[in-house]
Amino acid sequence: MATLKFTLRSKKDNAPIYLRLTLGRNKDIFRKTGLFINPKEWGTKTGHPKQNSATNKNLSTQLRKLESCVFDKLNEESNPDLIDGEWLQKTIDVFFNRIKKDTNELLYLIPYGEHFISNLEYKVTQKGRKGVSISTRKKYRTIVNKLIEFEKKRKKEILLKDVDLQFRTELIKFFSNSGKLSDNTIGRYLKFVKSICLDAQKNGIETNPQLNHFKGFTVKVPKITLSFEELEQIKNTTYTNPNHEITKDWLIIGCYTGQRVSDLLRMNSSFIQQLQSFEFIVLEQIKTEKLVQIPIHPEVKKILEKRDHEFPPIFTKNIDSNKALFNKYLKQVCEIAEINDVIKGNAYDPKKRRTIEGEYEKHLLVSSHICRRSFATNFYGNPKYPTPLLMNITAHGTEKMFLEYIGKKPLDYGLQLAQIWANEALKEKNKENPPLTVLKNVANK
Repeated sequence: MATLKFTLRSKKDNAPIYLRLTLGRNKDIFRKTGLFINPKEWGTKTGHPKQNSATNKNLSTQLRKLESCVFDKLNEESNPDLIDGEWLQKTIDVFFNRIKKDTNELLYLIPYGEHFISNLEYKVTQKGRKGVSISTRKKYRTIVNKLIEFEKKRKKEILLKDVDLQFRTELIKFFSNSGKLSDNTIGRYLKFVKSICLDAQKNGIETNPQLNHFKGFTVKVPKITLSFEELEQIKNTTYTNPNHEITKDWLIIGCYTGQRVSDLLRMNSSFIQQLQSFEFIVLEQIKTEKLVQIPIHPEVKKILEKRDHEFPPIFTKNIDSNKALFNKYLKQVCEIAEINDVIKGNAYDPKKRRTIEGEYEKHLLVSSHICRRSFATNFYGNPKYPTPLLMNITAHGTEKMFLEYIGKKPLDYGLQLAQIWANEALKEKNKENPPLTVLKNVANK
């Protein structure tokens, strides 16, 4: 776990203030902040200036903002190996606007990628909000790091105008062979690269004429869900590990609320609102920024009542660690409940260090996303639950997106309509030929 402190390493009147970043036992980094103070004005215990003057208070405010900035950058960084003295110094310099980018430097893909990331906080979303989510920043940080690795292997700096279809092919090969990434991850990364280049194009920087044809892609993968019968099997399983019991409850809640894990694991009693005589879970989705209102299903209500009207506890306060632990325990919960039908899917092979398509026992394939997909799949096609009602909860923008998500085709509507008409015909037949009712049995007299 990272710790950050400010310290002095000199007793001179104008001593430089150092930032000390500790990452585990073997990584202890010191770098100058560029700020100075008289040691007599420094609080050794607090690691901040003494609060005895306006100057010291302003200095302390700067240090707190710098501390927050460094932690934000740490959270965005997906590759811990890149965090070193150079990384820390650059972060400090960027915070204090000490780095002035050369206009020519922005003609290159990686420097422009860094510039793009540093300006994400000023980006305006479709909802008109300033800035982007931490997860979005992390995604772009990851792709720029991957491009840095690619450039090192290529041994040649990449100009923005060099991002053409041949470059795309090289990048796919690198991601697949060296990066050992799945096809869908590669396709998604290509889209991020194109977004960076398009942003440069908007800012008047020359890009390649083939950029419009530089596209990402998606590959169809098996849709893994838990049926109502399997959920019942999990519910009826006894778990001795408290973490498994917590995971089971979150799983049931997830499969009856249809939310992503980022929204699921932050639910608490403050999300519950009452409308007329009904209770709802009301939240604004982190990814889409859409407000959703989810009626509390009886299965969810049972869990809340069992837990004194509270949601299950989380495993840790760190968001990413919380998701990782949920995924880990989820596989164990399903294995204990013997969710072991052999099905097609993609599972991570630790020896090959990549995801491999094959046939596996189902418990090996489950992940947190199974909650949302199971909700959409289990309730879809039932005349009691019209698709628009389900979409209102999952917050899919179009019916086409919803159907693609659960792996259904519009042709399935024909079967639904046939079932509805068959039920109506049966009702009509029963009206014409009502069953005979015994009014009086005289045979036994």
